[in-house]
Amino acid sequence: MSKKKQCKYLTFDFSNSGKILERVKNYIKKYDCPEITLDLSALNVFEASKIMLLSSAYHYQKYPKGKLKCHVASENIMNLISGLPAGNLEIV
Repeated sequence: MSKKKQCKYLTFDFSNSGKILERVKNYIKKYDCPEITLDLSALNVFEASKIMLLSSAYHYQKYPKGKLKCHVASENIMNLISGLPAGNLEIV
């Protein structure tokens, strides 16, 4: 069974970070998506950081040359994650 190629912009209608992370993981597993964009702008800076970093690691395992783009409420989030290895992560 081949994987569907679908790279899209994921938005979330809930603020539970565990549910968001599961949705992202399932999406990456199900679809061929070397580039994906997440809208985390509804989350606070700490929850958004957690989702970004864990999603980045999960996405990198499948797509080492891929890109995970994230919309966040504040660019100050970069201060929290700047020292962490997340080369596939981009704040947009």
